[in-house]
Amino acid sequence: MPAKKKEQKEMPKVGLHESVISYQDAVRWIDDRTVTIYGNINGKRVPSRILEEFIQESVRDGARNLHIYADGQHGIGGRIYPQGEPIKITIEGPVGQRCGSMGMFGTEIVVKGGVSDDVGWLNCGAKITVLGDATNGAWNAAAQGILYVQGSGGARCDTMTKHNPRFDPPQSWYLRDVGDSFAEFKAGGIAVVCGVNPRNSRSVLGYRPCVGMVGGVIYFRGRIDGYSERDVKLLEITEQDWQWLCEHLKPYLTAIERVELYDELTKSPNEWHKLIPYTPQERRQRRWFKVSMEEFRKNYWEKEVGKGGIFAEYIDHEPTIIPYIVTGEYRRYKPVWANEKYAPPCAYSCPTHIPTHKRTALIRLGKVKEAIEMVLEYSPLPATVCGMICPNLCMQACTRGIIDMPISVKEFGKASLELPAPKKPKPTGHKVAVIGAGPAGMSVAWQLSLKGHEVTIYEATDKIGGKIELCIPEHRLNKEILHKEIERFKEVVPDIRLNTKVTKELFEEILKEYEFVVIAVGAHKPRKIPFPGSEHTVSAYEFMRDINRGKTYDLKGKKVVIIGAGNVGMDTGVEAFLCGASSVVAVDIQKPAAFGAEFQYAKQRGVEIIWPKVTEKYVPEEKKIYFTDGTSLDADFVIVAIGDMPDLDFVPHQIHTERGWVVINEFFQTSNPKVFAIGDVTGLGLVTHAIGHGRLLAEYLHGELMHAPITRDLRPRIPYEKVKIDYYERCRAVTSLEQEAERCLSCGSCRDCHMCEMTCYWGAISRVEKPDGRYEYVVDENKCIACGFCVGICPCGVWEMVENI
Repeated sequence: MPAKKKEQKEMPKVGLHESVISYQDAVRWIDDRTVTIYGNINGKRVPSRILEEFIQESVRDGARNLHIYADGQHGIGGRIYPQGEPIKITIEGPVGQRCGSMGMFGTEIVVKGGVSDDVGWLNCGAKITVLGDATNGAWNAAAQGILYVQGSGGARCDTMTKHNPRFDPPQSWYLRDVGDSFAEFKAGGIAVVCGVNPRNSRSVLGYRPCVGMVGGVIYFRGRIDGYSERDVKLLEITEQDWQWLCEHLKPYLTAIERVELYDELTKSPNEWHKLIPYTPQERRQRRWFKVSMEEFRKNYWEKEVGKGGIFAEYIDHEPTIIPYIVTGEYRRYKPVWANEKYAPPCAYSCPTHIPTHKRTALIRLGKVKEAIEMVLEYSPLPATVCGMICPNLCMQACTRGIIDMPISVKEFGKASLELPAPKKPKPTGHKVAVIGAGPAGMSVAWQLSLKGHEVTIYEATDKIGGKIELCIPEHRLNKEILHKEIERFKEVVPDIRLNTKVTKELFEEILKEYEFVVIAVGAHKPRKIPFPGSEHTVSAYEFMRDINRGKTYDLKGKKVVIIGAGNVGMDTGVEAFLCGASSVVAVDIQKPAAFGAEFQYAKQRGVEIIWPKVTEKYVPEEKKIYFTDGTSLDADFVIVAIGDMPDLDFVPHQIHTERGWVVINEFFQTSNPKVFAIGDVTGLGLVTHAIGHGRLLAEYLHGELMHAPITRDLRPRIPYEKVKIDYYERCRAVTSLEQEAERCLSCGSCRDCHMCEMTCYWGAISRVEKPDGRYEYVVDENKCIACGFCVGICPCGVWEMVENI
């Protein structure tokens, strides 16, 4: 194939004689994807900046295999943004500093020889193989990717490496040994030193490795001559460590062309050891004592670097500490213990605002009973909703999910099933009517009753629970759990008038008798699509309600089509299979809205989803349903699951509605100031939304009835980056609520771990007990130098720096 022609590109004049080195001079295209780039043209070295421009230009033009003949240029192979396919760079000749610096995912670099300082510096995902030695600073501050070294590493390799939990930890591999100050301030990642023919047989990790190391792990084979015992501990490798090493040694040795060493390196796990840092808890227990600056200088600093340090020969006066660090009013910023300034992601995302973080805090204090009971302050149906049918928005938002798995709020919900009904306070004498005994109506009635108000519920059917009772299938909800919680509910709210359908006349009577009226009738009127043959279809609401009431549908061997692929459609599909259907297909005009457990159950049972499909007609005689795109499906039985609407025949015209929904303001108030509406009657939502509406409305009505201030939690969600997840270890096989409580990161809420207090060198932070049993951490302005260590180390994100004004 002829070389690919490239137009001449204007470049700066370089070289001894101001001659121009162009892209065409330096770059030779072998084919459409392969180029050779020369770092020296006719004896004139191409500057590092120009060579990088040639590399970037070649990648933009489609090069995916680049062979570079270097002449000491720096930064080769770095900063190449992912192109959606691998980019391989092979380098020959003298390689300058920072080879592969800020290398990104999708880039692979192979150096046929040694490299200069800082190879893989700030690596962001590139794989770098060095078929020789790496000098000082290899892999410094790397966050992702892999470094394979065929020889040794120089001084200060793996300094300040880190690990972003969203990606695999960075790996660095050295076949022989490494130089002094290895893994200094290492904060994450895996380093492996194989100890094959080391230059320094006395210590394959050099002099004083691991100083300041706080994260990651180092596997090594061979002798070492000391390490920073204050920061790390020396351990034998575990069976899991050995499996990991044996598995990952193969690709490493293959890459550095030393496969023949595999048997030697995997001969025995007893030849390998590992160094890992102490956890913050272990550091706290070890209690390294603080020393004065003068004592540190004399007993530690000068012991290592000599009296007077590196500038001793220039100092002709008594050494002093220069007072450049200020305290008090002279600080530009100051630390503040902003405990609970932010809402944790769990409580913020929960429509009911259940404070999971407070419940876990109580459990950590040994108050398990109080923690379980707390949920009844927020919901009358915690075992049913939190424990079974809720998609658990709290768990979806949980910061712990970034590390391993979210806190299992479902288990906290299930644990509340056996709780007795809370004691009601002294009656207030105020009366509120609630129309509808679904989750929204139950929630507001429960909350108001627990505040001492008299509540009467009017329910059109013979059961309470609304769609939870009528429509949620038993494969997702154990009805015994629901009924047990309903019995507990009746103890708190005894005045429930079943089989009482509210008419306009009755509504007017209720409006006169009670101080406030809450409309919570839900949405029980199925939507319909007026297509030919629609009269021969069944609504999902009717189908699910009938099944829950004991009616059976004989669908054995029949083909069922469901119009609508939301969560209700998925529940309906599962039930159709349980009724004997041979196949179930759900169609929708748009991307299906189903998610969570409903979607998973349906897919497991075999529900097929097809979209986009717009129904044209259903011909029962042909047992076919036709679509506007000219296609059709066999359909013995058709179910329409496109949502439901409220039945508002009883609502007077003075109460404003829009498109069939009751219009409300931010306090759930309708156009009539005495009438409020919550739940699905204002718009379709989750069961947990309905319960949340009820709790918030109860807070508002209580404030109105008692002339008390109305409080709402308007705190913003704590930013995830404020929570220091690196301080928490991965957990597996959690079997108890106590273990779950320990896993909670307590986002934005102090865990009382004392880390800030212990980290403050000047002792400016202290813990203060309050008379009511609470505590707080306070700052002594005369000692605080505003270093910000408390902010940087706080695992819960409680501390923050503010301007000192």
